[in-house]
Amino acid sequence: MNLYGARLRLATPSMSPSKPAGPGTTTDREVRALLERHKCPTPYPVVRALMLGSISSPRLDVSPLVTLAQIWGGELPEFASQEEVEEVTRVLVHGLWNQLADHQRSRNPFRLARFEVTPTRVALHDLALLRAQEVEGFVDGLFGSEDEMVLPQKAHEAVQLLAELCSMFDGAAELLADEDQPAPAHELKSLLRNLQQLTLVADESINKAVQSCKRARGQQLEAMASAPSRRISGSGRPGARAPHGADGDVDREPEFITSPLSQKVTRNGVSVGIEIYGDSRGRWILEVVDSENGSHVWDDRFETDQEALSEALRALDEETLEFWRDAPDRPPS
Repeated sequence: MNLYGARLRLATPSMSPSKPAGPGTTTDREVRALLERHKCPTPYPVVRALMLGSISSPRLDVSPLVTLAQIWGGELPEFASQEEVEEVTRVLVHGLWNQLADHQRSRNPFRLARFEVTPTRVALHDLALLRAQEVEGFVDGLFGSEDEMVLPQKAHEAVQLLAELCSMFDGAAELLADEDQPAPAHELKSLLRNLQQLTLVADESINKAVQSCKRARGQQLEAMASAPSRRISGSGRPGARAPHGADGDVDREPEFITSPLSQKVTRNGVSVGIEIYGDSRGRWILEVVDSENGSHVWDDRFETDQEALSEALRALDEETLEFWRDAPDRPPS
């Protein structure tokens, strides 16, 4: 697994080997510029939704590194230098990913992208198409590579409603794309209002799924759905909407060299996932995913996977608050 000059599978930001990086801050402009510079085929609003779905997922194998590859169609692009590797991780993992993780707090709900839209056929078509992509992106992130998943009942209901909303957005986009269909001004204005209302419903459903899955991950007992939820599938119409990845294969996930020492652990009341990855040079990279799915990646590589595990356990014992994040029973700093 080469860090540059080849397809990147893992990136690490600048940080001390003994202290993981906490949540960072980044701007929309910075993220958009990076995605454009590295020719990411997934629109930024869809990247946000897909990442939030991954963050919220009750799956045990969630990693921001897999999600980053997913938004590039299964593999990250080639990077020209170590500085580019560090920038991608700083902006997309310690920046955007950890900022999106904060939307799991009920006081900071997620909203689909907002922008000014004029009531024209083209503008409304693009809006409807983007909303369908965002909704499907969130569900794709939630499900990962799974086609079916048993979710908490409230999340199951939210996913079912999101599937219906996706069909509505798709239907509107298909209708608007048909130049033979009349589109008088008063109907376009009415459609804009309807799309805005459906956007609010989508926001509510996404946040309902996020909160339901968060409770399930926190082992707060919640009734599970009696039937598995299903991923939103494309309508099969030619040109229905652009694929999330370069070749449209959103289920494709990169292959990682994963250490058998990767594990879920609880130390000092904090539960985290320790992920240890090998690179092509025989060294090991350490990532710790906290209870809010925030990612903490070490900069320095380790000679053995056992050294990486020992470092993770040391950090959990000595720097516990770094991984506690927004737990309701977090002790005062």
